[in-house]
Amino acid sequence: MAEKSEKKPAAKPRARATTAKPAATRAAAPKAPARAAVAARPVAKRTVARKRTAAPAAGAPAEQFTWRRLRRKTKVGVVVSAKMAKTITVEVGRQRQHPLYKKVIRVRKRFAAHDEIGDAKAGDLVRIQESRPFSATKRWRLVEVISRAGEAGAAAPRVADVEKLLEAAEGSGAILAPEREDEEQEQGEESKE
Repeated sequence: MAEKSEKKPAAKPRARATTAKPAATRAAAPKAPARAAVAARPVAKRTVARKRTAAPAAGAPAEQFTWRRLRRKTKVGVVVSAKMAKTITVEVGRQRQHPLYKKVIRVRKRFAAHDEIGDAKAGDLVRIQESRPFSATKRWRLVEVISRAGEAGAAAPRVADVEKLLEAAEGSGAILAPEREDEEQEQGEESKE
C-alpha cells in the first residue's frame, strides 16, 4: 500500500503543471516530498513579441507629414450653413446607381467642417479635407473656397440689360409692325428691279 501511495503523487504533479492553480490552494494542500520539488520550480512567464516602430534620431526633426496625412480624403460641396462659430455645414452631392432598379439617383450628404478664420459664407463652393476630430460631429476642415456665392451672377450681365443694349445698338425703338412694312417695301423694290 505504501508503494501505491508513493506512485500516485508522482503522477499528479504533471497534471497540475499543465493547469495553473493559485499558489494559495497549493500551499493549503498537504505536500508529499515529490510535490514540494515540483511546486518549488519557478514557472516561466510567457512573453509576447511586439513590433517595434523605428524611433526618430534624437537630432532629426520629427516627420510632420506621414503617408496618412498625404492620403486624406477631400470633397467639394456647397456651404449650406455658416451660422455657427468656426463651423460650416457643407452639402456634398454625388450620383450613384440604384442597386435594384439601376436608375441613377442623386445622393446628398452634409458634413460639419472646421473653418478657423470664418472665411466661408452660405452658398460658397468649397473644398474640405478629412482631419482630426474637432468636436463630436466635426471631422473635416476647410481647405479652400473655390468660388464665392454670387460671383458668377455678378460678373454675368442680366438678360434685361442685354436686351436693352441690343436695342440701343440696333436703334430699334419702334414697334415691330412698322419694321415688317419696311421689309415688305424693300422686297417689292427688289422684285421691281
